[in-house]
Amino acid sequence: MGFKAVNIGVLTINDFNFHPNRRLKETAKKLGHNITLINPYDIIAQLHSGKFEYSITKSIKHTKRNQTTNNIDVIMPRQGAPMGDYGLVLLRHLKLMDIPLINGLNSITITRNQYITLQVLASSGLPVPHTCFITKKANFLKAAKQVCPGSVFPVILKQVSGMGGDGVIKANNEKNAMSFLEAYLKNRSGVIIQQFIPPKKRKDIRIFVIGAQIAGAMELEPQGSEFRANIHQLGEAKEFKLSENLKQLALKASKACDLEIAGIDIIIEKNGHPLIIEVNSSPGFRGLEAATRVDIADQIINYIALTYG
Repeated sequence: MGFKAVNIGVLTINDFNFHPNRRLKETAKKLGHNITLINPYDIIAQLHSGKFEYSITKSIKHTKRNQTTNNIDVIMPRQGAPMGDYGLVLLRHLKLMDIPLINGLNSITITRNQYITLQVLASSGLPVPHTCFITKKANFLKAAKQVCPGSVFPVILKQVSGMGGDGVIKANNEKNAMSFLEAYLKNRSGVIIQQFIPPKKRKDIRIFVIGAQIAGAMELEPQGSEFRANIHQLGEAKEFKLSENLKQLALKASKACDLEIAGIDIIIEKNGHPLIIEVNSSPGFRGLEAATRVDIADQIINYIALTYG
């Protein structure tokens, strides 16, 4: 079978100045494939005479029964956890048009809400932190006492759709907690309350999975008094050699969430016990490539070409 160029659509609100988009474009071009950025806000989804259609700003039109020569072979959603309900509508529409999605509708539905992600992981027998979910301030103290027996504070509060460490605080007292709840319970989406794991002697690991294979891993270290280790929070990254147990944990987490491409965040407690903190369906990879010298963009494009070309 000869070479076939793959037309890859990336569903994103960012342009090619955004690191992952730029790297994917560079790599696709080098390997003979094409990247088209699709802003979800520019999509018009249409139901017409039993056909599912969509059009975008560039006037590339696709229909299930009559596709044009400008066909997109596969679409990779890269909006992350903040994707709203509109995003699920669009993904369902694309799925009904038989356009392959990396990652698919089910995986995005799971990972756009961090508590649903933890539910799925726990139901698969995977280790997660002691966590509560609340929808009103009056339930905070009871929930906090459950995740931190004997001492309510400090405790971690998270919005369900945060990413990169944003929308996460360590509440040291009730005033901190109530200010956060006031801000994030307004939209009725709920808030996560989670045990605080002190940074001292713990390890924060990000594992990148592509197509049921480990692509790379790094350790992130919080800086100064910061408790979050995310690159977005200026965490320091270095390459990390995974044990077989951690490899299997990451692969099982990715499979449980039905992901083809995933970023798995694991905290290893000082006693060596790993806990899966978060699963990301559109993980960035600037820090990972810098820390490991592994070409993540190359692995992503090659996986897509091999699987969907």
